[in-house]
Amino acid sequence: MRALVVIDMQEKYLDEYDDGLLKSINRKIRLAHEEEDVSIVYVKNVGVTGSRAGYELSDGLLLVSNLVYEKDEPSAFSSKAFTDKIKCLKATELELVGVDGSSCIAKTAMDAIKYGYKTKIVKSCVGARDEKIYEKVLEELEEAGVTVLSSGSGK
Repeated sequence: MRALVVIDMQEKYLDEYDDGLLKSINRKIRLAHEEEDVSIVYVKNVGVTGSRAGYELSDGLLLVSNLVYEKDEPSAFSSKAFTDKIKCLKATELELVGVDGSSCIAKTAMDAIKYGYKTKIVKSCVGARDEKIYEKVLEELEEAGVTVLSSGSGK
C-alpha cells in the first residue's frame, strides 16, 4: 500500500516557491487519486504556538481526502495522529511532495526510513528555498535509502 503525503502546502508558505509547484502537486494528487491502492494524506504545519490562524491549506490545493493532520515540528511523524493513520492504512511506501525540501520533506523522509517505510521524494513536486542546500540534502537522503524521482510519473 502506498501513501502520497502532501506536506505544508499552505497559503502562508506558497509565495516563497515557484508558481508551478502547486500545479505539479495537484497533477500528482490527481494521478495518485486515480490509482486504487494509494491513499492521499495531507499534513500541515500549525507553527510552534499551535495557532491555526494563517496556516490553512492553500485554496488552490486539490483535496481528495479528509486525511488532514497537523504538526508543530518539521517531521510529519511528530504528529501521533499522522503516524497512527499511516500504520492503520498499512502503508509500506510513502511518496512525499510539498515544501520545504531541505526541512520538513527531508525530516519526514529520514523518519520514514527510520520507521521502515520505502520512501520516495518526487523532486518536481517539492519546493525548496535554497536549491544548493536542497541538492546536498537530496544526496544525504539518497545515501540514507530515500529514492528521488525526477517527476511525478514514477510509481
